[in-house]
Amino acid sequence: MDRLDCNRNFDCFAGAGIASEFAAGYMLEVLQKEERKGGIKVAIISDRQVSGYYYNKIENQFVLRDIKPYLITIDAQDNNKDLKAVATIIADLTEFDFGQSDCVIAFGGGGVIDCASFAVSLYTGGCGFIVIPTTLGAMIDSAVSLKSFVNSGKHKDSASTSNCQNAVFIDPTFLPTVPVKYRSNGYAQIIRYGVLADPALLSDLSTISDSAPSDIRLFLNRAYAARAALERKNPELLTFGNEIASAIEGYFRFMNYSEGEALAISLYSSLPEKIRKVLEPLYSKLGLSYRLEGVSGSMIRKSLEDALNRNKDKTVKVVDYDRNADGKMEWVIREIDKSEAMKLFEKRLAVISPSDG
Repeated sequence: MDRLDCNRNFDCFAGAGIASEFAAGYMLEVLQKEERKGGIKVAIISDRQVSGYYYNKIENQFVLRDIKPYLITIDAQDNNKDLKAVATIIADLTEFDFGQSDCVIAFGGGGVIDCASFAVSLYTGGCGFIVIPTTLGAMIDSAVSLKSFVNSGKHKDSASTSNCQNAVFIDPTFLPTVPVKYRSNGYAQIIRYGVLADPALLSDLSTISDSAPSDIRLFLNRAYAARAALERKNPELLTFGNEIASAIEGYFRFMNYSEGEALAISLYSSLPEKIRKVLEPLYSKLGLSYRLEGVSGSMIRKSLEDALNRNKDKTVKVVDYDRNADGKMEWVIREIDKSEAMKLFEKRLAVISPSDG
């Protein structure tokens, strides 16, 4: 078991099999959850697919310690990652009388982690909280994020709260069963870190086989280091590509494009042509599209326009590239008025939907 440097104030571990071997011991020994009348309670929050594959492996370590976990299953795909799912979790924790001696485990992809994190941060019982991500996207982002987000209708990330995880257990043995469509969530995030901070990550990404990096510890430490560098420079850089990606997802109410698929297309549209050409073979290898399909660019333009109109500020901040005094490309935050922002988005939409351009 390796400790990862995720640049956070909680523990983060990686290793094959650690989720089914060490989570219970960590809860009892490190979080020091003590026996109370009626016993310690553990809730495992997951979805039907992940729990169907792996729940017994997670459960057994607790059963061996005479603790029978409660399984709370939710549908946390993006079209259902909302306050209703959060309310379901809180209702179950309340019904089962969870308190400070007890522990909640989020076991799944980014949607499960967001909903569970959101619920635990709002729940007044003060439970311990452990995160076990099962997708590359969740390992890179959701599991170690300082905030969790939920959607409302077609509006992405319309509510957020601060996270309170005590520990993250990253186990690469879960990755081979992730559906192909959702592997893109991790790939797109790495592409964003790569183009913004560490191009070598793109080379690492090109060597992924069977949906997993050859060395999860080295790969994630490098990704976390890139993200930390961006956070130090300007956290708003991490919003690169979000506007068009959110418009694509929201237009289809999160049904047609996964978060990673939409972000990958948006990132491609936002890069100089020279970089786009370099990335095209990587996109093809990873099964990512760099063309908008199933909707015209003009419809996404309307969604972007609606989003800007909901923003009451006169100006918006957009991540873009510029040339410094030496002619080298650098990433900047432009604070521009809404009409300028729409011109920039239209230019990007013309790249991914050329027939509208």
